[in-house]
Amino acid sequence: MKALLIIFSSTWKFAATFPVAVYIFQMSFYETILYTNIGGFIGILISTLVSKGLIKLFNAYGSDLFKSKKKIRKKFSKRNRRLVFLKDKYGLAGIAILTPVLLSIPIGVFLNTKYYGHRKISYLYLLISQIVWSFAYTLFFTAIKFSI
Repeated sequence: MKALLIIFSSTWKFAATFPVAVYIFQMSFYETILYTNIGGFIGILISTLVSKGLIKLFNAYGSDLFKSKKKIRKKFSKRNRRLVFLKDKYGLAGIAILTPVLLSIPIGVFLNTKYYGHRKISYLYLLISQIVWSFAYTLFFTAIKFSI
């Protein structure tokens, strides 16, 4: 049951799962790596499928819903500006690196699918970034656990 909870949690918010696995459930280093990466892989897979579907739906039906007779200038919100800044300044590598840490897996995968979905290697970057962060988080939290 603990393993399933960790797997489910890491599909959504990858970074928040490690303290729970290490401190509350008392999982070993290898268990933590295994379960969080399984959850991250599942999260990336499901989020990719959902993101592709949402983008296709919006392209097919959503653009007609927001059209009006008057030409309205596109308004940029603070959130949109940040996402465009992230994409322009850091590109694919920035999105891949920040997905497990600051962004949640579904948001990072959606951005990846929207801007870089035509490049199949972009999903490999997400997986590699997740594995690297998994080792970093697990090392950090197990070191704190043993020092206490």
